[in-house]
Amino acid sequence: MEHEIMGHTKKAIKAIRNKEKGLGEKFKEVMIEVAIIIFAVSFAAFIERTREHYKEQGEAKEFLLGLSDDIRYEEQQIKHSKTQMLELVADYKKLIHFTSKTIDSIERNHIKESFTIPKFNNRPLNGRYEGFKSSGKIQTIENDSLRNNILKLYQESVPFIDFSENAFNANQARIEEILYSGQGNNAAEDNPLRVISSPRGKMALTFSISYSNGVIAGYDRMIAQAEKVQKEIKKEYGK
Repeated sequence: MEHEIMGHTKKAIKAIRNKEKGLGEKFKEVMIEVAIIIFAVSFAAFIERTREHYKEQGEAKEFLLGLSDDIRYEEQQIKHSKTQMLELVADYKKLIHFTSKTIDSIERNHIKESFTIPKFNNRPLNGRYEGFKSSGKIQTIENDSLRNNILKLYQESVPFIDFSENAFNANQARIEEILYSGQGNNAAEDNPLRVISSPRGKMALTFSISYSNGVIAGYDRMIAQAEKVQKEIKKEYGK
């Protein structure tokens, strides 16, 4: 292309220097060569833009299909965590209603009651998203709705889960402290059920149930947003 432009430029210069032709004829020939050069440059720029756009759309497609797999995996993990959280809340609600008589009966019948103090730490697979975003390519996703839903997922839904889980886990740590500090005084109080059924223990359990509501709400929000993104990707690419 550069060679052709140089060729037409030389023709225009040659026409100007041609003493055998009149001014009008020179002007006509120069304009023709200039028009050819402008067309060639514009066409070359169009081809380059088309090639770059095609490349960007290929990269965006590769990113979105990979992201869909990441989101699908994350959604499964969040659903699993939600199930565990609901089971934990059910156990805590049962413990809150334990009385001394309930625990006496459990001890007399040698029934083994146990409860757990799990912590929840869902860490998203956001490496693909962060890499694509930091490279400045997020705007190459031409579907505005899809792009905005992806941003909402990773900038709102996912961070809220981290925030709510941290609050819940902090209270779980308080429950552990209550158990450790409440045991060892005498044999009767060594039973963790008696410690956790104390007013202080029940208050901590109540807080955990309250914090769990925020965590579950965050899980539901993330699941709904994840499904929305996956649906749009599938609509865009049929996968």
